[in-house]
Amino acid sequence: MSSIELSEVPDEIQNIASKTREELLPNKSKILYENAYKTYRLWYTKNKVIKTTEDCLLAYFNSELVSFKSSSLWTKYSMLRSTINLQEGIDISRFSGLILYLKRKGEGHKPKKSSSLTKEHVDIFLTQADDKEHLLNKVILIFGVAGATRRQELVSLKTTCVEYHEIHFLIKLVKQKQKLRDPCRSSKTPHNRLFVNYVKGKCTVQPVGVHKIAGVPNVVDRFLNLENPSAYTSHCFRRTSASILANAGTSMEGIKRHGGWRLSAVAEGYIHQSESSKINVASTILGTMEESIRDSVINSRNKEITENASSSRFSIINNTNCVININHYCNKNN
Repeated sequence: MSSIELSEVPDEIQNIASKTREELLPNKSKILYENAYKTYRLWYTKNKVIKTTEDCLLAYFNSELVSFKSSSLWTKYSMLRSTINLQEGIDISRFSGLILYLKRKGEGHKPKKSSSLTKEHVDIFLTQADDKEHLLNKVILIFGVAGATRRQELVSLKTTCVEYHEIHFLIKLVKQKQKLRDPCRSSKTPHNRLFVNYVKGKCTVQPVGVHKIAGVPNVVDRFLNLENPSAYTSHCFRRTSASILANAGTSMEGIKRHGGWRLSAVAEGYIHQSESSKINVASTILGTMEESIRDSVINSRNKEITENASSSRFSIINNTNCVININHYCNKNN
């Protein structure tokens, strides 16, 4: 905004607009956004930059952030895109050279992903793990896998979000007036958080935290004696849920809808990694080959039979103006 435009706007309106801009950043990570912009401005001032340009940002990313991984670079870019737009009125998403640079930095980069459990792993843990020790872990596992939920969604889940329908529970991530009645839950619980700690067969009043929920996949891994327990992070819930769906033959749209993913690339990844999908593709290819070979053998045999028949009997090929009578005799007593 130019000085002429600022002079035409009253101070009161400018103050309101300034406060509004501050609220445009996400509350949860506002400090991270501000720190990212502050770091950039320190570099900006140190190098006597006059204005934020594409060349300026290319130099910043390739000098100050050169050691960052591809995913971290995109995070920094997202933060700077929002803060520079708010503070300087410059839209860096139009800097095609910068976008191309970030894409090139991501070539060959394999992001570290959480391992996922199989349906058999889930079934074994639910049926064989002792309820006195693992009841809470079982319930969290069911909620996480069935709903492809994030750990924060499970932490924030309230008793008012659960409806009992005799043969199943309906979980809604919104506040409901209906309360869940649980005979195991203490009536003195001073909150309505759904998950509370379960110790020696009894519920306590202490709510389950984010780290406890995030550690459930690791507990399941250690119970099943699987390799590399540290690879089973909180994201295991969503990966396991999507993998089971992919192995069951669910379509890409179905997986996207279940997990709430907007990008098709995520769902395509699960389908591509699905062992069941690979087996079906291989079976289709090999089945087509077997069918082709079988048809070839049948045609060869038919040709052989036809040739043998034509050599011992009369030929009916290329005949014109003729009548063929076929008499079929049968025994009436049968």
